[in-house]
Amino acid sequence: MLTRILSALVMAPLALAAMWFGFPYFELMVGGVGVLAALEWQRLIRSNGPQQRNISWLLFGLLYIFVPCLILVWLRDIDGQGRQVVIWLFAIIWATDIGAYFSGKSIGGPKLAPTISPNKTWAGFFGGLFFAGLMGFILNSYAEPSFDMLEIFIASVALSIVGQLGDLLESWVKRTFEVKDSGSLIPGHGGVLDRIDAILLAIPVAGIIVLIYDIGEVPWK
Repeated sequence: MLTRILSALVMAPLALAAMWFGFPYFELMVGGVGVLAALEWQRLIRSNGPQQRNISWLLFGLLYIFVPCLILVWLRDIDGQGRQVVIWLFAIIWATDIGAYFSGKSIGGPKLAPTISPNKTWAGFFGGLFFAGLMGFILNSYAEPSFDMLEIFIASVALSIVGQLGDLLESWVKRTFEVKDSGSLIPGHGGVLDRIDAILLAIPVAGIIVLIYDIGEVPWK
């Protein structure tokens, strides 16, 4: 647990700095993470013998990793508002992760998907939604003009749900190939894919939300 926290304390400021300063740091971060994730994906799909090495898994991995990377770069480049959009996106996913972890540990109860991820509970799922909604409200207090409270709640909870589905998706893939972690690069977290599984699925949804709400035209403080 301590190793996991220390790793997060190192990674989070670096990611936030890249989001804040933008080009070229953000693009370099996204590109580097994408390449590392792709290498882990290749090792993962080759881990269970030659019968698993097929073009469909490889193509799925390329779409799964690089399409969100491209969308993320586009989101950061939104004129005047890209920084706030990506900070909101990451903050919601991080809040979900923290809320789900502590709610699941403290409350426990029925398992969310025992055959895919035995440690996840319904309490953790709803705890993640609560923390995501709370984070959305907090960030909304810095918007000028602010969004409608119902809109920001729906958008934040939608990201939280999709992010948790992304976590389950990667867990299912690892179980399919009988692998515990996608790698060992990040102490306490496993591989890069283990750390970004939620954000990968949430990024396209964030892009859809931006288009629906035309967020790029809303000036944030």
